[in-house]
Amino acid sequence: MRSIRSHLTKVLCLSIGSLLVLVGIAIFFAARAVLFDQFDATLLAKGRALVTASEIDGGDFEVDMTVQDFAGFGAGGSEYFEICHPDGELVERSPSLKKSTARLLEIAVPDHFEPEIHPGKLADGTPVRVFVQKYTPKGDKKKRFQELHLVVASPVRNLQLNLIGLALVLAIAGAMAISLTIPMVRLVLKRGLSPLENLSSEVSGIAADDLTKRIGTAGLPKELEALATRLNATLAKLEESFGRERRFSSNAAHELRTPLAELKTLAELGATWPEEANPDRCAEMLTVIDELESLLEKLSLLARADAGSLPIQREPVSLRASILAVVDRFRRQAEQRELTFKTEIADEELSIDPVLWNAILGNLIGNAVHYTAVGGSIQMESTAKGFVIQNPAPDLTDQDLARLFDRFWRKDEARGTGEHSGLGLSIVNACVAVLGGTCKADLSPTGRFRVVISWNDQPR
Repeated sequence: MRSIRSHLTKVLCLSIGSLLVLVGIAIFFAARAVLFDQFDATLLAKGRALVTASEIDGGDFEVDMTVQDFAGFGAGGSEYFEICHPDGELVERSPSLKKSTARLLEIAVPDHFEPEIHPGKLADGTPVRVFVQKYTPKGDKKKRFQELHLVVASPVRNLQLNLIGLALVLAIAGAMAISLTIPMVRLVLKRGLSPLENLSSEVSGIAADDLTKRIGTAGLPKELEALATRLNATLAKLEESFGRERRFSSNAAHELRTPLAELKTLAELGATWPEEANPDRCAEMLTVIDELESLLEKLSLLARADAGSLPIQREPVSLRASILAVVDRFRRQAEQRELTFKTEIADEELSIDPVLWNAILGNLIGNAVHYTAVGGSIQMESTAKGFVIQNPAPDLTDQDLARLFDRFWRKDEARGTGEHSGLGLSIVNACVAVLGGTCKADLSPTGRFRVVISWNDQPR
């Protein structure tokens, strides 16, 4: 398995090593250029000194010996010069060449009188830097020494040895730096990546069957702190989701067990005492079956909503007609409880799936009728942008709001009634989400419970 630390170690070591090599090469060539510039400047000064020291005295050509000795052109010196006529006839040469019969160098002298410096080699192969210049010595009144050619050669062996020494020093220093870089990079990466390794260890320690553990964020770098915070939020959502699923399974089993037990009891009565199998008993069985069928339909609707397979067929629906039709379905129950409806419905149409819209209205209005105290009022407002329903709910608390849309959740007073299974608001929330809207619930200080549905840019 590829390791981030080993990968970074290789990349950083190669990068730093390459950088050190490039820096060493740059230093070497920069130093070489500086040394050669200094060498050429010295050679240029020597050549110009010879030009200045050349003169015609009594018709003879002379070069001041003091200058020759000072510049290293003496008999024991390592600097060389020759002065000749344009036709090659030798005029003067340095004492260091007196014992040699070979000419210094065969180098073309420029036509102009400006000095030039070139690389070259002596007859014995010694590498030198060569100064060449055409000049006329002072005092040449008879013009016997016009446009003389001056060639000055200065060996560069010592300079080359210095450069070799510099290259060795740079190579040794670079090798030592690279050898020290590897453990330093490993140490730095070990310390720098330790928070990431700790985070990885904590994540690996989270078991799939126990999502209560959270990742510690204390001491984490800000880059990893955001990741740990997001992971903790994800774990919290997963824990909540799995807990909801477990509660859903338990509640579903409980809700299904009750009508099945009733059916079993009624069937056993009929089997034991056939004379008891009268129309009233059959009507009771049909009522239980209807409740069971309604519960299964609700569960099926929620399952299809979760899977995203609810079919949606939008068509224009009259807000007023659709809402009042559902109100009429619950009118008898409302009158029995002395409830009143207050409606403000816009005379508009809404492009929506009528089946899902009726499911939303039926559950909301049915819940309001069932849970509103005797003599209370139910208020509804609706436009093409949203739907609001509110009713008195003195038993609800702010803590209950967080669980209102949970499946099978009911206040204790509602349990045991077959009429409401605790799925109504879950179905409303699922249908609204499928239709692209949002559903929220709140509780006013006066104890009125309100559900607000908003349509997000729904087609009209």
